[in-house]
Amino acid sequence: MPDDRDVEEFTGAVMALVEVIRRGQSRAFNTEHVAMMQLLAAREALLPSQIAAALGVPRSSITRRIQELQRTGKAEIEPSVSDGRSYRVRLTPAGRAELDAMEAKGRELFATWIRDWNSEEIRTFAALARRLTGLPHPAPARERNGAWWKASRT
Repeated sequence: MPDDRDVEEFTGAVMALVEVIRRGQSRAFNTEHVAMMQLLAAREALLPSQIAAALGVPRSSITRRIQELQRTGKAEIEPSVSDGRSYRVRLTPAGRAELDAMEAKGRELFATWIRDWNSEEIRTFAALARRLTGLPHPAPARERNGAWWKASRT
């Protein structure tokens, strides 16, 4: 069982990490738009009410975000055939490309943070972060011994 000093040290380290990430994100991009783009990338097309519920924000704030993403070509609106007042929002190829570019830039930034770490330190940190956040552990990488079809011919 961790003692008070351990908990205090852990809390300080986690909060410092969160603050570094938060400041970096707010300088690099509009976090609200990226959250919506990530949501749309993970699903096909969503109603504004579904977007608001998934992001935990008021429905009224979603309309402005949708309009901005549509204006910049990152999202498109698809009118509902059954209800003329309703519509679905879909990420455009340009929106997906921008999201992919941001994710690549983020990976590059993280790579600079850990450039002096060894593989064991990286795996340990990743496992502990997954445990802390409740994320599942990734499946172990399969060992590759060449093309599968070559092995079956012998």
